[in-house]
Amino acid sequence: MHRGEIVKEAIKASGIAVGVVADRVGLSRRTLYNKFKENSIPYSLILKIGEVIHHDFSEEFPHLGRKVKKEASAIAPLAAPVNLELSFDGKQEAPLLLADAAELTPREPATTRTVQECEAEMIVLQRKYIALLEKFNELLLKTS
Repeated sequence: MHRGEIVKEAIKASGIAVGVVADRVGLSRRTLYNKFKENSIPYSLILKIGEVIHHDFSEEFPHLGRKVKKEASAIAPLAAPVNLELSFDGKQEAPLLLADAAELTPREPATTRTVQECEAEMIVLQRKYIALLEKFNELLLKTS
């Protein structure tokens, strides 16, 4: 396997969406997919991706020197993009930073919740879904 394939597999194993990884390293999703096809992805980009997906690529690339790691750490950290999801239940919610969501990788154990807590969350989501459908129907009626 070449560098691009190794990086692609590591991202897939992390459970973090390719779009999120691309955004965090400053590339478009399409560009990152094109990088997966390349044999010669720059090591500095591999290290950035490793930071985003919490993966140490020194196992796959043992020749990664301290010089490359120093260069990557000298680059200013990327600003975390804001998730622009809208609240449809009429309540104002604080925006969720994608940096916060990226920390919740599948490797962390899930918190144990009771059936009642799960049902309560499902009801909240159901209400949001219904409110979204109602707003969508209103827009359809206005445009017809």
